[in-house]
Amino acid sequence: MQHCCNKNIYLPSNKSKILKSKFVTLLVFLCQLGFSQVLKGKVVDYKTGLGVPFAEVFCLETQNGTISDNNGNWEIKNMVNFQITLLIKADEFDNKLVRVVNQNSDELIIQLEQSHIHLDEVIVSTSDSKLQRYSTFPVESRKIADLNKIEQTNLIDAMSNIPGIFNFSTGNGIAKPVIRGLSGMRVLTSQNGLRLENQQWGADHGFAVLNLGIDRVEIIKGPSSLIYGADALGGVIYLADEPYANFNKNEFKASTKFESNSMATFNKVSYKTSRRNLRFAVYGGYFSRANYAVGNSEFLNLSNKEYVTNSKNSGGSLKTALGYNKNNWITNFRYQMLYFQNGLPGHTHDSVWEASSFLSSNQTRSYSIPAQKIFNHLAQWENKFYFKNDEVITQLGFTSNELKEFGEKVFTPGIDMTLQNYSYNVRWKHHFNDDFEIVSGSQGMFQSNSNGPKAEEILVPNAGFNDLGAFSLIKGTFNLWNIQAGARYDQRRVKTQKIIGGFDKGFSGINYSAGISRSSKTLTTRINASTGYRPPHISELLADGVHHATMQYLVGDRNFKSERANQIDFYLGTHFDHLEIVINPFINQINNYIYKIQRFDNNNQPERDDYSGLFIFDMKQTNAVFYGGDIAIHYHPHIAHWLHLESNLSLLSNQDSLPFIPQNRLNNTIKVDFKSENKLNLNSLSAQYIYFFDQNSVAPYETTSSSYQLINFSCNGSISSKNNIEYSIGINNLLNINYIDHLSRLKTYEIPNPGRNVYVKFSLTI
Repeated sequence: MQHCCNKNIYLPSNKSKILKSKFVTLLVFLCQLGFSQVLKGKVVDYKTGLGVPFAEVFCLETQNGTISDNNGNWEIKNMVNFQITLLIKADEFDNKLVRVVNQNSDELIIQLEQSHIHLDEVIVSTSDSKLQRYSTFPVESRKIADLNKIEQTNLIDAMSNIPGIFNFSTGNGIAKPVIRGLSGMRVLTSQNGLRLENQQWGADHGFAVLNLGIDRVEIIKGPSSLIYGADALGGVIYLADEPYANFNKNEFKASTKFESNSMATFNKVSYKTSRRNLRFAVYGGYFSRANYAVGNSEFLNLSNKEYVTNSKNSGGSLKTALGYNKNNWITNFRYQMLYFQNGLPGHTHDSVWEASSFLSSNQTRSYSIPAQKIFNHLAQWENKFYFKNDEVITQLGFTSNELKEFGEKVFTPGIDMTLQNYSYNVRWKHHFNDDFEIVSGSQGMFQSNSNGPKAEEILVPNAGFNDLGAFSLIKGTFNLWNIQAGARYDQRRVKTQKIIGGFDKGFSGINYSAGISRSSKTLTTRINASTGYRPPHISELLADGVHHATMQYLVGDRNFKSERANQIDFYLGTHFDHLEIVINPFINQINNYIYKIQRFDNNNQPERDDYSGLFIFDMKQTNAVFYGGDIAIHYHPHIAHWLHLESNLSLLSNQDSLPFIPQNRLNNTIKVDFKSENKLNLNSLSAQYIYFFDQNSVAPYETTSSSYQLINFSCNGSISSKNNIEYSIGINNLLNINYIDHLSRLKTYEIPNPGRNVYVKFSLTI
């Protein structure tokens, strides 16, 4: 039986058959409002008809679910009073989406097909719920748990295992994602639909989000999604929170991790509950790192380590979520507070320096300058209304980000800025029939940047901007074909205070996107053409001051025009029982591309600011072309079901020698699965080999980067007990290679990336 996302409705077992090709609206009216719905079903193997035990039955609308019993039977009480979408997942089977229109007490029979390659995750970031292979957008979805089979030091490092995704880092504490060579304010971040504008003072600031309560990440590559607004020239990073606890269940989880390289500790706790129509979750986390050790290319050297001065960092977060449903209404309220304290390595005002001056034989956690202190607050209120053929979603959001940079004085900040953002999002979806729908919406945002009265430097003046945008998408399905086309209009007004040199300017843009895909059981093809628009940011227009985090004096340009992108993306994927091959080339042409370049005097010598002594960097514009692609292979031998071989190649080039273009990368992973029921179980072993190629295409002020290779290893297991105890033990940079990544901001000072890192992690679930 061929199955397709969103194309199967399963009728009660007392009906004569299962409809295969499209949704059928069942003409049964729901019970009176407030009646406690009961939804029953059974998950079975398509070939054998036997029940599938321990299958996950998850409701996308309420974000919780249940688990089937030993015979594949399951039951959900207090179900919402409208049509729902169920995601069915089980080991050794394909994921399946099931649209349920009629909710009565009869049993639903859900058939799953066996699969030896299980990589097809559900996509929710593109305004509809589809399995990844059926999307018309170039989107990748990964569960955080899968990315962390080999643990990484932060969320961005984990995402770097996805083809086409790289890491723009400052040590091991400050990082920003790079999608197809684009980063900073060209990559839009959304958490559960809330646009995150924290750390958006400039392209150099990090990604102020902890891996706390995040279930998976979805990455839209390029300007292909019209529903998120301006700025997404590189793409969108969509963070989806963990689901609530299963229906009528409580869940407590605690984890702790230790890393040897920076003597780091990570501690997390969470509690989730689901009772009738109410759901609640709360999370807490804290981490602390000392200065990190660099590699020395000596495999067994455990002494005479060198540490990067002032590379330590620490932070914590408190996060909560509350959900409620009644009849055709679902509401969710989310709040998160984050705190970071980061040392800023590579600090010097000397015109002549030695790389060894940034290294020390001592490892410390004590506070020293230069440093950053960051406070983030995120709040979101979401409401969803479901009708017979319509869905309406409203979101109100608020983010506040306080940044203090201490450059020369411990108690007086060099930079003291507060960035506040108020946003709204309204989206309406109408189903004309089972195969055709329209999605329309509008977003608005007001953002303000203000400087504290005690700040010694004004990098970006007090300023703000207003955003307003609207879009419409048409989606259709015709047999195996999926089509989507849409348009969007955005406008932005940037304004400063009415003082000498005040600024008041408007920007606007119209963007289009169209995609078509064909998906069968063994072959997926897709082509997508899209445009993008990004107005220049306040920092690019008005920056004129010291930035301690990068040790640069930045100068913007008030006359900048909006960036405009045109991308074509092609996808070819083959899916067999034991083999998956994906080829995904692209080309992205950007007009008025804004970049940073070092200023030189008439004698071709780098210019310095007279007061700070730092090098001066100017913002410039040019036309740019980025092109490349990804090739991925996943092989699961028939004779060795316990073995997984994965390999992906990420290639990227640009027409001109622009700064901060990542090195091409080859990523290979071998994973061995084990099945045992002992007291101490080894579940999997993973070995990873990553090769980074030479980077010789560089900007005038950059140096080339040599190739390097990393070997990582991990084992994951569990301890049988009354409660679920899991453990992970691993080594990153096994050979202790001394290397400098091309996207490291510390490359200018010849400061290496972290050396060997041994980690141990335990988690307890009750």
